[in-house]
Amino acid sequence: MSLNITLSKTGDSKIEVKKSVFIGRSFHITSPEDAAQHLASERKKYPDARHLCYAWVLGGDNARQKTSDDGEPQGTAGQPLLELLTSNGFTDTLVCVTRYFGGTLLGTGGLRRAYSDSGRQALISGEPVTLIPALRWHESCSYPFFETLSRKASASGWTIGNIEYGQDVTCDITVPEEREAEFVRFCLDASGGAVAPEDPEKILMKGEKISIS
Repeated sequence: MSLNITLSKTGDSKIEVKKSVFIGRSFHITSPEDAAQHLASERKKYPDARHLCYAWVLGGDNARQKTSDDGEPQGTAGQPLLELLTSNGFTDTLVCVTRYFGGTLLGTGGLRRAYSDSGRQALISGEPVTLIPALRWHESCSYPFFETLSRKASASGWTIGNIEYGQDVTCDITVPEEREAEFVRFCLDASGGAVAPEDPEKILMKGEKISIS
């Protein structure tokens, strides 16, 4: 898929199949180390669970990815979780499933279905959103201009963060790439030329919520 998708928040799921309990979790991640920290936290939360299987992807076009079956038959857990991520166009996302064994073997087909269903529900719970090309500026401005900018931003889909109040206001402003000209024109006009945005950082910003298959 051409879309890049990630999660708005941490997602959760819990299903039971023939007395085995599958606890799914999904996270937006920024690095392999970030994924490892989430997995360590899940292991600590469920120390007596039989398995903790997972898949993660990082970077556009699934540039980096990793899976683990954690003792389950090869291809029955990590691979179906990875397929959920790659087939739906996810990036920067971890999905993991903790299993408490219920005493009944599910077979390879049953395991794949259980891990896939648990992972899908966890991803849906995380409220997937598109990632869109954006530009971010770090600016210093007067208090009156900042108030005007805040009103404009709330109506225009721009985001303001890392705000610091001093003699002036400094903040980060993130704008969809396609609206760069509108943003620069607004700043010049509203500030009388005092705020002239230059040299933005190229990033991806969270856009609209979407459904996954």
